[in-house]
Amino acid sequence: MGEALIDFIPTTPGKGLADTPAFEKRPGGAPANVAVGIARLGGSSGFIGKFADDEFGRFLLKTLEENQVDTQAVVITQEAPTGLAFVTLKDNGEREFIFYRRPCADILLTADEIAVSYIEQAKVLHFGTVSLITEPGRSATYHAVRQARQAGKIISLDVNLREALWPSLAAARQEIRTALRLAHIVKVSGEELAFITENNESLEEAAKQILELGSDLVLVTLGAAGCYVQTKHLATAVKSIAVHSVDTTGAGDAFTAAVLTRLVEAGLHDPGRIHNISLSTLEEICTFANIAGALTCTRKGAIPALPTRKEIAERMGLAE
Repeated sequence: MGEALIDFIPTTPGKGLADTPAFEKRPGGAPANVAVGIARLGGSSGFIGKFADDEFGRFLLKTLEENQVDTQAVVITQEAPTGLAFVTLKDNGEREFIFYRRPCADILLTADEIAVSYIEQAKVLHFGTVSLITEPGRSATYHAVRQARQAGKIISLDVNLREALWPSLAAARQEIRTALRLAHIVKVSGEELAFITENNESLEEAAKQILELGSDLVLVTLGAAGCYVQTKHLATAVKSIAVHSVDTTGAGDAFTAAVLTRLVEAGLHDPGRIHNISLSTLEEICTFANIAGALTCTRKGAIPALPTRKEIAERMGLAE
C-alpha cells in the first residue's frame, strides 16, 4: 500500500541535476516496487493506492498489470497529477532525490476508498512512511494497517526516510515511531536506524529499541555489506554478493519483496510465528534477499531492474 510514481533517471550517471542533459522515465515508488518484486519472484501481490488520471498514472497502472500485480484496489482521480522524482546517480550508483509531489494523486487516498474485504484476502500488508506525511493519505494508511492487524495479518513496514518530504526531522522521527508500534516486520537502512533511535554506535542496541516498540523482526540493510537482522531471541549478520553497481534505486525494495515472499512460502506469515523463526531459516531468507537487492543494482531504474526467481537461484547456486 502507498505511492507509485515516476522516477526520472539521468542518462549520464555521476552528474548533478543541473548538468544532466537528459532523463529516462522509469516506473517507481517503494510500495509499488515491492508489489512487482513479489510478483516477479512468483508470489501473489496486489496494490492499494490512488493513481492520477493522466498519462503517467495510466503508465503506472499498466506497468503493475503487466507485472501480474492485482490492481482492483487502485483508485483513479482527476484531482491531482502523478508524483515525480528526479534521481541523480553518483559514480558509485548511490542516489540523490528531488521530488515533485505537492499535490499528487497518491496522497489523496481516503480511508473510505479502501475495501476491508480486499485486505482480508492478504497474508501481509506492506507499507512505507512516505504515505504518512500528508493527509488524507496518512489516515487512510493507518486505517488499513489497523484493519489488517485486527484481521490477524502480518504488518510489514519500510521506513524509507525521505527527509526532503517531511516538514521537519522531528516530525518524521515522531511519525515513524508511531508506525513502528504497528509493525511486525521492519525494514530499515543503517542510516535510518541511527536516525530513529539516535544511536549510531551499536546496531544491536538500536535494533533492540525497534523491537521494544513492538516489532518481531528487524531487518537492517547495509548496502554492499549485506544485512543485519534481529528478533527478540537471535541476531545475525548476513553478507551479500559482489556486483558492479549501476543504480541502487529499488535495491531495498527488492530485498523487502524477497523477504516477504520467502516468509510466506515458509509459512511464517502468522504474527505468532515470526519471533520464533530459526537462525538457519533467517539466514537462508536473508541470503536470498541480499542477492535480490544486489542484482537490482546491476541495472537502471527500480521496477525494470527487479530480478526474477531464476536469476536469484542461479546466483545462489540452486537449480529451479
